[in-house]
Amino acid sequence: MKILAVMQWELRENLRNYKALFLLMFIFGGILMALYTEVGPTANSTNVLDPFFELFAVLCPMIGIFAAMDAVVGEKEKGTLELILSKPLPRRSLLLGKFWAYVLMIVPLLVVELIAAYFWAQISGISQYRWQLPMPPFSQWLTLVAIVTCVSLFFVALTTLISIFAPTTATSGLCALVFMAPAHPLGGEFLRQVGQLLHIDSFQGLPLIVKFFLSVFAKFQKFALTRPSDALICCLSLLIMTVVVLLLSSWIFERQNVTFRK
Repeated sequence: MKILAVMQWELRENLRNYKALFLLMFIFGGILMALYTEVGPTANSTNVLDPFFELFAVLCPMIGIFAAMDAVVGEKEKGTLELILSKPLPRRSLLLGKFWAYVLMIVPLLVVELIAAYFWAQISGISQYRWQLPMPPFSQWLTLVAIVTCVSLFFVALTTLISIFAPTTATSGLCALVFMAPAHPLGGEFLRQVGQLLHIDSFQGLPLIVKFFLSVFAKFQKFALTRPSDALICCLSLLIMTVVVLLLSSWIFERQNVTFRK
C-alpha cells in the first residue's frame, strides 16, 4: 500500500510539472521524425521496421533517463527528501513507488503511440509512396514495441540508481547518457571489432549467457527483431537487468547516510 501511495503521489507530481506531457510529445515527435522527415530507411532496409528501430533504439534510453533523472536527487534539490524519510516509509517503498510511476507513464505512451503509428503508416500508404517499402507483419512490430519498452525500463532503473549518488538532476541525466553508448552506432562498431578479433560474424549460435549481456546493444536488439527466440531472450535479459539494478538501488539507498538539515 505504501508503494501504491508513493506511485500515486509521483504520478500527480509529474502531471503537475508537465513531465508526462513532455514524454507524450517526445514519443510523438519521434514517430513524426520516423514517418515524415529524412530519418528514413537506409540502403539495406527491407521494410519500415528499420527506420523506426534505428530512431527509437536511441530515443527510448533518453525517455527512461528523462523520466527518472530526478527520482532521488530531485527530492534532495527541493529539500523534501528529509521530510519524506522522517515518515514511516521504507526507502525501498519510495524507490519502487517512483519506479512504477515512471512505468505507468512510459509503457502506455510507447505502446499506444507506436501501434497507432503502425496502422497510420498502413492507412496513409506512406510506406509505399515515400519509401517504396512494405510494412512488416504486425507480430514483428509488436516485437519492436516490446524491445524498446524494455530498453526504456532498464534505463529508468539505471538512472534511478545514478540519481541516488548525483549531486544535481542535471548531473544525473548527463551521467546516465554515458551509458547510452551500446545504443549508439559506436556500440555496434565496438561489437563488430570484437567479432572480428574473435572471428565471429553472426549472433547466431552464441551462448545464452553472451546474448544476455549483448541485449543492451542496439545491434543485437535489431538482430532479434525478426527472430522470436532471440527477441524473447533480449526482453527477458533487459527485464532481469532492470530488476537487478532496482534491487541494488534499494540496497544502496537503505544504507545511504542522508544528512538532515538543522
